[in-house]
Amino acid sequence: MKKEIKLTSKYVSFCLLVIIALFFSCESEFNETSDNFTSAPPVVLSVSEAKEDKSVTQGVLDNTYIIRGENLASLVAVYFNNVKASFNPALLTDGIAFVKIPEEVPVLGQSNKMKVENLFGTTEFDFSLLTVTDFTEATVGGKKVVNLIGGDFSETAFVTFVSGSEANGNLVERPAEFTIVSPGEIQAEVPSGVEQAFIFVETSRGAVARSESYGFSFSIYIDGLNATWQTSEWGGTHDLASNEQALGTSSVKSIREGWSGLTFFTLAGEELDFDDFTSISVSIYGTGAPGDKFRLALNDFDAQVELELFPGEWTKYVVPLSDFYPNGGAPDQIFRIDFQEASNTGLGQYVFYIDDFGLL
Repeated sequence: MKKEIKLTSKYVSFCLLVIIALFFSCESEFNETSDNFTSAPPVVLSVSEAKEDKSVTQGVLDNTYIIRGENLASLVAVYFNNVKASFNPALLTDGIAFVKIPEEVPVLGQSNKMKVENLFGTTEFDFSLLTVTDFTEATVGGKKVVNLIGGDFSETAFVTFVSGSEANGNLVERPAEFTIVSPGEIQAEVPSGVEQAFIFVETSRGAVARSESYGFSFSIYIDGLNATWQTSEWGGTHDLASNEQALGTSSVKSIREGWSGLTFFTLAGEELDFDDFTSISVSIYGTGAPGDKFRLALNDFDAQVELELFPGEWTKYVVPLSDFYPNGGAPDQIFRIDFQEASNTGLGQYVFYIDDFGLL
């Protein structure tokens, strides 16, 4: 038989009163000063990066740090440049607190103070912040450079391009020459041989921040042709190891008749999956007249875009693959990319150079 239980309104009211009384009793007990707490403001002796427990005086956004000091068991708040950080009260001791710096903390033009507050007072500790939010690429004086954006870069000691990993046995660390443009920007020269890398910024205050991945998901030509790709052409000649103009040690020199082209292609079985990539990236050096053009074509001219050649300078183009197929119909694979002369000025010869060419 199904039992039915009915509560009278008097019984319900009594239960609610008991619950409310218990709640305020617990809350009052939580807020009471514990006999285990020292009745004194916090003292900060040092701050360490939690992963390696290395003492630092500058932190990186979104990283976790160990505060060492005194009177930390009664900690109620930690602020970085007046933004409240998170910490786990269960891990507090009188001498140690673990705290994570929020991603949204400002890093430039700030007081650079970490404020630590417990039940009995507040103390401040000099502590600046570091982050790399973005980077841009350029060519300056014929050299590839990366401009790192973020801050506070004013005490940068090293910039390093790191490829591979120790686990895979292919770790390569390449130090870079750099210039501190401002506290919010560093310009670093890309070391020779870099195809893909993460860029690490290390300061004299012990902080290390990392950029997003720089370089190609798949390189077709960087100082040499990818071993799985080949070249062909019509109406002209080319040199795969020209050092007349290069962003590294060499580039591809393309000598073209009007409307002729240079083809990069891969053999059957080596095709690239279209969906693995977002863009074609290439740097082009023009030698003709302003307004000269070329066509970048994909998969035997199934689709193409027209780009300008600027005389006497390297121009980096990053062309989204979606630009080739604005109305859909993208292929499953990529097996060929063409550079066709398209100036339409009637000259007998056009010369341009190709370097740092690949897929992102």
